[in-house]
Amino acid sequence: MRGIWAAGAFCGFVSCANAAETLGETLDWEPPMWNIGSVELTLGGFVGGAAFTESQSGGPLLRGGYDVTDASAVAAANFVARRIMDSGMIIGAGGNFLLYRDKMSGDNYGNDTVQKIYAFVQTGFGRVEIGQQDGAAYTLGLVGPVTNEYVTLENRNISLFHDPATGDNFASFFQSTTAVQATSNYAKINYVSPRLFGVQVGASFTPQMVRSPLLFTGNPQGVANRQKNIFELAVNYTSYIGNLAVGLSAGYAHGAVTRKTPGGEDLQDFALGTQFAYMISDVRLSVGGAYRMTNAYLLDIGQASRGRHTNALHLSGMAERGPWLFGVEFSDADIEGPVDFDVKGYQASAGYRLNDNLQFTAGWQWYDYRRGAGIFHNGLAAIDMNSGFLQFGYEL
Repeated sequence: MRGIWAAGAFCGFVSCANAAETLGETLDWEPPMWNIGSVELTLGGFVGGAAFTESQSGGPLLRGGYDVTDASAVAAANFVARRIMDSGMIIGAGGNFLLYRDKMSGDNYGNDTVQKIYAFVQTGFGRVEIGQQDGAAYTLGLVGPVTNEYVTLENRNISLFHDPATGDNFASFFQSTTAVQATSNYAKINYVSPRLFGVQVGASFTPQMVRSPLLFTGNPQGVANRQKNIFELAVNYTSYIGNLAVGLSAGYAHGAVTRKTPGGEDLQDFALGTQFAYMISDVRLSVGGAYRMTNAYLLDIGQASRGRHTNALHLSGMAERGPWLFGVEFSDADIEGPVDFDVKGYQASAGYRLNDNLQFTAGWQWYDYRRGAGIFHNGLAAIDMNSGFLQFGYEL
């Protein structure tokens, strides 16, 4: 029955593509922009959703497995205000806000309503940002191509698998992200250089694990093994070798543990990424991936500890021809700590871009979870899951 549902969804997706061209033309919008005196204000955002059917393997506590059809959505808005000075220097501010989420979506930044809010200065010598923003290592990190940013194995926006007992997102305890995202959207100062001879470098400083638009505000007390004074370094290189586009990246983060308990350690987080692209006639082929290793258990920097680690791998490939996209992804995470986990994921998907704003994607996702101690909700130390999905995303 699930195969019939997925096949029907995909066939409907393909057959509606031509009819959707008119819709695509209607919704082909530019982000709204106003000039208020000498300040240029641009608004944007995105909305995405997915309908999916999932299946989970059974066990002593989940006889017959678990099958359900559901839907999820997420919406966010953003703004950028900037002023171009006579010298050519640009000063401004920006912000991102989570407008809607449900139990299965929106957890990239811990479901914060204010995801980012920051000020910036940009000159010919680079860009400096201060506030609640991604770190330099995440900004410059490469992780491989994906057909969409919502249903993916890499830092997903929408999850497809429930905990049957609660209806919540089963996978919320671990979200694989293979670029260094140690400092999330904590208040920080960033520097990213201009690209010179294909090379771009960046650095960040995050004084505390505090989400705030202002540095050095908030001083969490009484929490063990918090990281402070987190430094990040990153480098990104892009070039061409003949007709082959090449991209390489590396990122590193180091923190200092406070209120240390036995086993607590300074944060160490490192990632390498790469991506290649090549044109064959009118088809663009791209492949890439990333590998991340850290002593933060489950990628939670509040659990950086001796004898714990998380190693995460993401590999992907994509073919693009006109408005069509076809992609595959693989992820593997090896997690050691109080409970060891092995998490493998697979995804195959096809997408159709109606315009620069709107895309539909259909695909299938599989996950295999294994743990070294204890049991999952099916009563076993292993659980397998798969889901067919039909997803849309609209972005300004």
